[in-house]
Amino acid sequence: MPRRNLDRLKFWLERFLLKGPHYRLAFIAAMLGLLSVVCGALVLRPGPFNSLGEAVWWAFLRLSDPGYLGDDEGLWMRTVSTLLTVSGYVLFLGSLVAIMTQWLNATITRLESGLTPVARNGHVVILGWTNRTVPIVQELLLSETRVKRFLQRHGARQLHIVVLCDEVTPALRQDLKEQLDELWDERHITLRTGSSLRTEHLERVDFLNAAVILVPGGNPTGEGTTVLDTRTIKVLLSISAAAAEAGDDPPPYLVAEVFDARKVAIAQRSYAGPLELVASDMSIARIMVQNLRHPGLSGVYNELLSQGDGNEIYLPEGAPLAGVPVEALGGAFPRGVVLGILRSDGSAIRPYLNPGPGLTVEEDDRIVLLARSFADTQGPAQGSPRLRERGTPGTLRPRQGARRVLILGWSQKAPALLNELATYEDESIQVDLFTSVPIERRRSSLERQGVDAEAVGLRHIEGDFAVHAELAKLHPMEYDNILLMGSDSLRTGQEADARTILGALLLREMARTHEHPPSILAELLDPQNVSLLDRGAIEVMVSPILVSHVLAQVALRRELRVVFEELLTAGGAEVVFRPPSHFGLTGRGGFEQIQDAAAARGETALGVRVPRRGQDRNGWDLTLNPDRGTSWNFDGASEVVALATYPEESPR
Repeated sequence: MPRRNLDRLKFWLERFLLKGPHYRLAFIAAMLGLLSVVCGALVLRPGPFNSLGEAVWWAFLRLSDPGYLGDDEGLWMRTVSTLLTVSGYVLFLGSLVAIMTQWLNATITRLESGLTPVARNGHVVILGWTNRTVPIVQELLLSETRVKRFLQRHGARQLHIVVLCDEVTPALRQDLKEQLDELWDERHITLRTGSSLRTEHLERVDFLNAAVILVPGGNPTGEGTTVLDTRTIKVLLSISAAAAEAGDDPPPYLVAEVFDARKVAIAQRSYAGPLELVASDMSIARIMVQNLRHPGLSGVYNELLSQGDGNEIYLPEGAPLAGVPVEALGGAFPRGVVLGILRSDGSAIRPYLNPGPGLTVEEDDRIVLLARSFADTQGPAQGSPRLRERGTPGTLRPRQGARRVLILGWSQKAPALLNELATYEDESIQVDLFTSVPIERRRSSLERQGVDAEAVGLRHIEGDFAVHAELAKLHPMEYDNILLMGSDSLRTGQEADARTILGALLLREMARTHEHPPSILAELLDPQNVSLLDRGAIEVMVSPILVSHVLAQVALRRELRVVFEELLTAGGAEVVFRPPSHFGLTGRGGFEQIQDAAAARGETALGVRVPRRGQDRNGWDLTLNPDRGTSWNFDGASEVVALATYPEESPR
């Protein structure tokens, strides 16, 4: 046979065998049939056969069962039979086992890869595997009572989370199991492979029948925030188009993260259904600024934003209390702390936190309540409204004197952070930005973001804060606040955290020799690194975790977004720490006495924090919404955690 024809035959055979296991089995069957016919013809003459069919059947039996070998007589018959038996081992058994094993492995691999579409109703869809995904899943699994109410509204019986990943692998599944630990349950979590940018892949998670779709942002250390925001907007457009094409308009409720707050308006116009957007850079910047203004606040936010042990914010209906003034709501919820109310204002929802006296609850309002469980907001746990003397809010005042802030490191959150600092127009702020990023590059980025450098007295300093000598030249202990910002210019969050931790440890050593060192706030990008820092001396915030908490909470109760925004925005209600003397408290007393004194000053008491001392470790023991039977020494070093507001004439 000419070589070219032989190559064509090989190519045809290759294409035929690669079509699948059925074609391979057909090829082996053909080979077995051909071998049976040839060998049957060879033994037809000398053998005791009446026809070719009997001879072929004889040959096939030898191929398929070696036990027939001993029945043959004569040298020729035994020789052919032996060849058939050996061929049967190779073709019939070996090839069949190999093909079936390969087919079974391929089937299991396909099933593990998550290519099979799901068919559910009222489930939660998370589009993308990022450093936010696992915390979001954890938050949803921990929010048991809130999830039950969420499912009831969507007609579902149990929580089911479907995550769309670029590629589902055994390693990824095992990583999820290890991080969730005892929360892992195959019945509640499904992983599917696909891209959120392709509609046919979105169909694998049955996105049109979901109760809520979450689109978390990725890790900016791997891709720029512009790329990630562009992808998010493309996802919103794809889901809207797919819903319109399927006649399922509007599409499901969706919660998405965008990094650049200037793209929020574009994202809102890109989605045809109910949508809540979390501008993560702005949210993290606000949390950072609040922590700089009130050191120790991260513990309060961690409890307010997350589910699990401690308190959460609940929104019970205000209809049963319609007509009751807000200063009487405390008695109606003896196991919680009333922060204010939410009221519909046309198409928007307006929060009234730490409101003044005279505001009464309306039929459609919701009460903003800090409580330990949903049961503490309902029926048997409720008491009778009791008037509590309440003063006029507006006790917050601008800080006297300049605040000197040292920022170590650089990330794409820096412009949002400086813009947020600039919103406190009544305060004098001087910011020194110390990083190895070239000054011209920083200035160019800040100009593009519209940052007013003069408003914060910005001074650029170039250097490496991880080098002790360069850091010491700044005299960091002379500042009021120090912020170590996690870098997104490195390849991974682990590398960024390694530099942040080293800088924090250097600052801690310098702080040992100072009686009144500045407050130090360190931003980490990986929660596994939190234990590496002494949280008593250095305040730590894990920005991806905080964003994940907000996304999960807003997904279950969308009205919470405006509550969180009010708590974090300049000019809104702020969480502050007050000495008991601020409320005229002396001696010893309980939390109800603190609440009465705070209300009389126009503030809302949330809890108490007591200083904690230890070996080379300073910190606070925080208790929000404490048990009413607990008492404290007001003349000691304890502080009251309170919600306060600026006077109404202050700029918002």
